[in-house]
Amino acid sequence: GAVLLAVAGTWLAERVLVRLAPARLPAGRLRRSLLASTSVLVYVLIIGMAAQLAWTGLEVDGNFNDRLRALAQATVRQAVFAAFIVGLGHALLARKRSSWRLPGLSDELARRLSPYPWSVAIVASASGVVNEVNGIVGASLAAEVTVHAATALLLSAIVALALRHLRASPGGPVAADAAQQDGSHAADGAQSPASADAPPRPIWVGLLVAAAGVATLATVLLVVFGYVALAGTLTRQMLWTGVVFATTYLLFQLADDVCEAVLSSKGGFGERLHKGLGIDAKLLDQSAVLVSGVLRVALFFYMVIALMAPFGTGLDEVFRRGSTVDHSLKVGDITLAPQALLTALAVVVAGLVMIRVLKRWLSDRYFPNTSLEPGMRSSIVTLLGYVGGVLVIAVALAGLGISVERIAWVASALSVGIGFGLQAIVQNFISGLILLAERPVKVGDWVVLGETEGDVRRVNVRATEIQLGDRSTVIVPNSEFITKTVRNMTLAGAPGRVLLRLPAPLDTDAARMRDLILKAFEEHEGVLDNPEPIVQLEGILNGTLTFLAIGYVSNPRNAGGVRSDLLFTILAALRDAGLALSPPATTAVAPYAPVSAQGPLSTVSVPQPQQGAPG
Repeated sequence: GAVLLAVAGTWLAERVLVRLAPARLPAGRLRRSLLASTSVLVYVLIIGMAAQLAWTGLEVDGNFNDRLRALAQATVRQAVFAAFIVGLGHALLARKRSSWRLPGLSDELARRLSPYPWSVAIVASASGVVNEVNGIVGASLAAEVTVHAATALLLSAIVALALRHLRASPGGPVAADAAQQDGSHAADGAQSPASADAPPRPIWVGLLVAAAGVATLATVLLVVFGYVALAGTLTRQMLWTGVVFATTYLLFQLADDVCEAVLSSKGGFGERLHKGLGIDAKLLDQSAVLVSGVLRVALFFYMVIALMAPFGTGLDEVFRRGSTVDHSLKVGDITLAPQALLTALAVVVAGLVMIRVLKRWLSDRYFPNTSLEPGMRSSIVTLLGYVGGVLVIAVALAGLGISVERIAWVASALSVGIGFGLQAIVQNFISGLILLAERPVKVGDWVVLGETEGDVRRVNVRATEIQLGDRSTVIVPNSEFITKTVRNMTLAGAPGRVLLRLPAPLDTDAARMRDLILKAFEEHEGVLDNPEPIVQLEGILNGTLTFLAIGYVSNPRNAGGVRSDLLFTILAALRDAGLALSPPATTAVAPYAPVSAQGPLSTVSVPQPQQGAPG
């Protein structure tokens, strides 16, 4: 019955898991890692129950003494350990289902490596049972040495054969993720893309394979030279290291997939958080990566603890050893403990989340019901974010045992360096605070700063964003607004001015010209009635009358459009009235011809007096 349970139970459980996984488990990588982890647990539970059932059936009459009970318990432990090795190898290699395989191994390499977990499990469990029997019956030293030597050589041979298969496979583990996603296989006689273009082997895999090869060679040499006990210890540690690394790899994959499925915006739960609570998708993705990193660090810590533990240490013993490790790390007068680090991390995460929620509540719920202007709202939210961030960091440092006095001492020690090296940053920061408090410019203002002219889109603590007319953005340091002259075109709701200069010939009817221009201003709906538009004769220059027309609009942004409309209207009215504007004055410049020494020059003949003839 026990054998039937071990064989048929594992076969049936595997078939049930394969059928239930696509229907019950979420789609994606989590389905593969959950199936692999569940498969390992099923192997351990079923084979452990079968081993316990077998010894319970033999002990029905109660004729077991203490030695036989100890042997029974050791046999059950060895069976459970062997089941764990077999289940782990079966889950990671997935020889018959490449689409469910976690590591990037080719089908051929997985098929070649599939017998080795069974071989390792059988040799390790048989060696453990034989050693237990030797201890119970009091076997001789020669028998114990023989068992240790045979176990070391057998396990070394198994590892050497497995390493030979890894070396024969190009690139070792390959990235067959594309084929694993849809479960597609390479056609018969064709080379799969995974094996055709194998990426280079990860460095940690190469180091692990090299260490296994060196340990195998060292084991054989130790047995040959008679150091059997040392060879047995090295072999057991090599086997234990392989089991720990394989288990950690499976748990790493499970942790990553669980975090991605639960916290990532691509998962079902993360999508509900994004749509229901309005949490940003990027924030969810970042949270998934951070939580996965924390879990990886914890798993790595317990992996190191397991590697330092003796061969065959149970899970409860690993956790007990982890809990008894000296947690504190002392740096100077500051003692850093894992609990304090976790507390500080929790304070930072919770504080930042609370600040983000408060800022969103103020922006979306509270401020719309107040009379504050949009620029003032943005300023308050920005200041709240900076002040809240400083407070959260201060509380987190206090949780680590770093008091405010120490922070102040460090700040005073760095003040000189900040004064010289970060002078510009501090100046811009202080200027930003002044801008947010006094608000000489605010979001939406039209400002002119030197050659920069545009709309203020955002006022930050360090710099201000100005959008130009071509929709590009200029980032101006805040100190520029404090130390230089800034023209704010829309400060305090100032109206815009439309100014026209129209030249006319000297014989133009000036009064009629003025009435036509003034009528165009008065009839345009964009020109304000108060102050009234005016038309003046600015002057007479070079035989031209210059008319100056000024009108006001509600907003400086409307001045350009109103000016264009007025010009079209005035030109049409002048054309209908038979009036014309003067063309621009032109100045003709004659080309300069240098006087040549031998060129044709005008000469004037001066008559000379004639002398009289002697008479």
